Amino acid sequence: MRTPELATPLSRRGFLAGTIGAGLVMAGCSTSPATPAAPTTPTGSAVSVPGALGTVTLKAAPQRVAAVGYLRDTDIAVALGANLVVASRNQLFGNGTAAWVKPKPDTKLIYTSDAPNYEEIAAARPDVILANDDFGLAKDYPLLSKIAPTLSYLHGVNKDSWTEMTQRAGDLLGKRALADQLITQVQGKIADAKAQHPELAGKTFTFGPVQAGNQIYTISSASDPGAAFFGQFGMTLSPSVTGLPKSSTPNRAQLSPEQIQLLDADIVIISYDTPQTRAAFEANPLFRDLPAVKRGAYVGLDLTAAVALAFPSVLSIPYALDGVLPKLAAAAKSHA
Repeated sequence: MRTPELATPLSRRGFLAGTIGAGLVMAGCSTSPATPAAPTTPTGSAVSVPGALGTVTLKAAPQRVAAVGYLRDTDIAVALGANLVVASRNQLFGNGTAAWVKPKPDTKLIYTSDAPNYEEIAAARPDVILANDDFGLAKDYPLLSKIAPTLSYLHGVNKDSWTEMTQRAGDLLGKRALADQLITQVQGKIADAKAQHPELAGKTFTFGPVQAGNQIYTISSASDPGAAFFGQFGMTLSPSVTGLPKSSTPNRAQLSPEQIQLLDADIVIISYDTPQTRAAFEANPLFRDLPAVKRGAYVGLDLTAAVALAFPSVLSIPYALDGVLPKLAAAAKSHA
């Protein structure tokens, strides 16, 4: 699967640090993304779902499902009520899964941070493998697809929107009606939140993770799913970060401690891997001197909230709305 660097260098891909950088790592969070290519039905109840790495064709709805992506494949499988026999264990969380997702007790969680455990996946005898959220899928796909038909991303690594991911999985699992229902419910929550917080419209922001060792990342592209999440409320990514040099993590730039001033915006949002990292960074005189910090327009997030933003799904978005929006609203009002 390969782990994105979000908070700790868990793997050679280290995508999370940048990811949680907004981590809303990744798969756009727009409420009106382009509809994915419609699946075809060759015969009877068979379905074919196209993907960047190949088309998945099933003759019937799968009875045993594997989710080997970083987070969202598991989120979607659980939300759709699939019989999830094996899923990726996320090393950021003590029990292996995020707070907003509750797999069935008999779902086997496996380590996939450096590469999928092909033997354990094969032993689970899945009818289909969900791997849209696998950041190393270009390398993993040949072996995964030999175990079972494997659903890849449609547009590219971390480029599919959360709605596209949900719809495509719904098509493949024979649960498209439920997928659409869940999407409508979440979009309704987003619309309600936007109506309740008009003060966010027009505000600029920066968002990124800070890790131990003074590693500072920030979202540098408005197309990043994290930026898209905030964009739903009329917020825009600060011009101070959009022109920064690219890092090894898509849509994210790495800053030196001397560049902290570039983080300033109407609202500054930063996530941390540990409370200790947060305490050290917030004590930095350069950080304390940011105008946004001085006027109370700074929002600090713990790792769980940041992951929910960085990897938007039908399960993580409601969690993020409940936990983050009130803090953003307070920060926006302090700027007024």
